[in-house]
Amino acid sequence: MLVRYYHDDLRKVMVEHLGSLEILRVDAASLEKVLCDFFVKNNIPWQNLVSLLMDSCAVMRGSKTGLETRIQQHCPNLLDVDGDSCHHIHNAAKKFSEGFDGYLERVFSDLQVDHQWSPDQVMYLKEVAMILNLPVSSPQRGFVNHRWLSAYDASMATHAMMPAYQVLYYGFLSTADKELYKEPLESIFTKHNVNQTARARGEVVQDKLAKKGMTPQGRERKKRICQKLWHEETTTVLQLSLYKGVLAILKDYVMIFQGSQTLVHKLHDLQLELFLACLACFVKAEHITKLSPRALRELVLEDHMLLPSKDVYVGQEADTFRSQNPKHALLVPFLASVRKAYITTAVYLQKKLPLNSPTLIALSALDPLLRGHSQATLQLKRLSAMLNHLLPEDQDLSRELVQFSVDLTLPRYKEGDGMVDWWGHVFHQPGKYPALSALAKCCLSIFHGPRVESSFSLMNEIIDQRSGNMNVETFNAIQTAKYVLQSRGQTAVQMFERSDVKFGESLGESFSLQDVVNDGPSPEEEVVHPERPDPGEAEEAYHSDVEAHGIALDDDLPHITLTSENFSLSGLCEKLCVLLKFFTAQ
Repeated sequence: MLVRYYHDDLRKVMVEHLGSLEILRVDAASLEKVLCDFFVKNNIPWQNLVSLLMDSCAVMRGSKTGLETRIQQHCPNLLDVDGDSCHHIHNAAKKFSEGFDGYLERVFSDLQVDHQWSPDQVMYLKEVAMILNLPVSSPQRGFVNHRWLSAYDASMATHAMMPAYQVLYYGFLSTADKELYKEPLESIFTKHNVNQTARARGEVVQDKLAKKGMTPQGRERKKRICQKLWHEETTTVLQLSLYKGVLAILKDYVMIFQGSQTLVHKLHDLQLELFLACLACFVKAEHITKLSPRALRELVLEDHMLLPSKDVYVGQEADTFRSQNPKHALLVPFLASVRKAYITTAVYLQKKLPLNSPTLIALSALDPLLRGHSQATLQLKRLSAMLNHLLPEDQDLSRELVQFSVDLTLPRYKEGDGMVDWWGHVFHQPGKYPALSALAKCCLSIFHGPRVESSFSLMNEIIDQRSGNMNVETFNAIQTAKYVLQSRGQTAVQMFERSDVKFGESLGESFSLQDVVNDGPSPEEEVVHPERPDPGEAEEAYHSDVEAHGIALDDDLPHITLTSENFSLSGLCEKLCVLLKFFTAQ
């Protein structure tokens, strides 16, 4: 569980680790009980909870018995910001691919597996790419099945490397197929200005691959890849063009909200823009541009509203092919699949995106660019009604909003400026906007992107094969420490440094944590090994002159002294434990 809040001293929105819990049975009732126990144990009032962000599976957001529905019994004023919209967009990419029966996804997976355990083949692929003067891109990490928008990245990489793949896999074709595709292969070399020496090297690579030992599964996999690269090249190129163009629209949205910037005020507008952009690919613009969010939510697509097949967006290369080959045999089934994919994706987005959410519309009023508009003031009042239980009762918010809308002392805001930084100017005007500041801090703390996904990356740095038996308490402590350091942009030494604490070395020399950071000789200084001191200086090598360093021990300050009698591993551990207890007490 992650928590998001505004930090008054640091003037920024913080994301920190609230807790990791062990759950044996994953259902809504069990999750509710675990969360309730956690809130009670840590003395957290339910009314402090502004909103929840989860994925949209039935266990989490089921309308009848989902976890969020159950939590609303404890926190009736919980804001409904819907589920994680980035998960919706990933699933929309999956819906889009279903229109083509996962044709390209199978290509991506086969290419990935075929190179994953063949370092020699990867080496040959890179060599061929260099011969063709192409940017090298390995297929090993290009596609992840459960992250559907990774198909966009794989499409871009596969399209760029298509000539290299064709040259490489030419070596796996049968003798008859090699003769059939000999002229197209020569065309690839000619198009990329490959000289005769480089072509001869390419033939050597192909001969080596043809002699490569293969398992039955590997042989079948290469046969499938050759089928897509050579026999069905046109279909593959058409679909790559479509994926590059259409999935880029979805990818742009996800990239915006995967970052750490606070953009809760952009949720409604960007979701609306995304939905309209997807519709515009295959629907006549006059049927959608003037519709309200509510009307878009209720829109029923009819045949007369759809663009003719010759005008549907299919990507640059596919569009060129369509215009040059209007009667090609592959074009009719391809365009039929495109229309089916578009309609399926649009219906899914229409159902899942909260296009008419009163909460998200009201949150748009946080945008400083809207300050001074009457509708922004109206929406902020609606927000205050939703979060009235968290606002000071003795303050007149309506008066503050009137003053806020025309306040000339506030700095001007330009598109691209940090919204949290701008609202910081409002928060730090003593006594001027107490109720508005409380409202804005609550709203800025709302999660709006898949930040929990990043915790899985941190988890992978902690739990591996050697630490698989780590208990939850230890993992919880490590995650909490990592998030605290990350949110403040500090190292452990920087965060816990204390100038009033000194540490002692073997014979009483004291040093601070900063001395540890700056420890070590300069480039001009001679390094003397302590076990091999200079002749005649054996004794001096181990002595320290406290006064010469300008450092004196303060008897009132705690410190650790390590002597030859107690310098052992167990003794050192005991001293470190004492030190940790001291920091904890402070």
